[in-house]
Amino acid sequence: MFYKNKNIRSNYTVMLGVFIFASIFMTISVVALIYGFITTTKALANVQHIDTALEAEGNLAQKAVYFDITEAPIYLCKAYKKSNYYLLSDGNEYRLAEIKEKEYEKIKSEVEASGTYRIEGVTIYIADSKRRDKVASEASRITGQKIGIISMDDILGGACIECKKLSFWSVYKGSMALLGMIFGVITLPFFWSSITEWRTSRKVISLGGDITARDIDREACEKGAVWLESLRIYLTQNMVVGVRSEGGSDHEGQVALKYSEVQSIHAFNKVEWASEIDSSKKIERYIVEAVATDGQTYILTANKYAHYFDFLPSEREELFERLLEMNPNVIIQRSADEGKVDKGYDEDFDEEEGIDEEGIDEDEGFDEE
Repeated sequence: MFYKNKNIRSNYTVMLGVFIFASIFMTISVVALIYGFITTTKALANVQHIDTALEAEGNLAQKAVYFDITEAPIYLCKAYKKSNYYLLSDGNEYRLAEIKEKEYEKIKSEVEASGTYRIEGVTIYIADSKRRDKVASEASRITGQKIGIISMDDILGGACIECKKLSFWSVYKGSMALLGMIFGVITLPFFWSSITEWRTSRKVISLGGDITARDIDREACEKGAVWLESLRIYLTQNMVVGVRSEGGSDHEGQVALKYSEVQSIHAFNKVEWASEIDSSKKIERYIVEAVATDGQTYILTANKYAHYFDFLPSEREELFERLLEMNPNVIIQRSADEGKVDKGYDEDFDEEEGIDEEGIDEDEGFDEE
């Protein structure tokens, strides 16, 4: 369902935007994960000698390859934090490999023990120009051949072997699937929260459960419906509706009560401390709650932004007046800091806050005369 009423709809516009963008990135993530699965499966099913792989046309990266060496890898230069570039030899030609430092010792000892070792891994490009220049320079010095940054592809091969065990996971996480994982991890919380928000935006909490989101939308669009922006409350012909009733991501949906179902209404400021140590960290919300004929308390709004609206007091009065107009028996419970008490004031309410039974704040120095 799509809300036709612009005031209700605007409360979900941001989350709708989040949902759209999150859906796009989640789609990219899923596509990347599937593509990585397909390419990994194909690569492992066709493990080739590196020379065979380099002879193929198109992209030479992410191919599962092997190369049988007859001497220990020769250090060329630093690759990344825990890996280096090495020169490999099978006795006839040279190839390049990126090997982690801890793997090098294992390979070296195997070659010394048996005279040969099969290097396995996936092909990658050395894209960084500075690293390419360093590799070409060192390889030229070691082999005695004139190897430049451009000619190294013809002499040493167009791709480097990233030495790793050819298991599904090791190849998979090095493919496009890695991009999918990153996008998925970043996007999933936003995607899930937007889905939750979308579902709760259509949920309505009412006494009999007979009020639907369509009913609210229809009445909110009718002439005479009043939108209290700072309170995020709609006053329609037949009911009072709290939009995004809890005010935050934890809200349960819209709260809708028919005027005849409201026994009392109370508006007050609520402060909660987020930290017992730091008194500056507080969560302040303006609460409007109603006690209904079923004896339950329903939160119509818990808006932490309400205090930024200059017309909050006038909206509160309009809410009270409309309720009394539609249901003269409703009790208006005012907080002590509002300075006055409505005719429907509950005498037993807020006595500890300094309001006497006449509804006058005793701390204001009331003159009996």
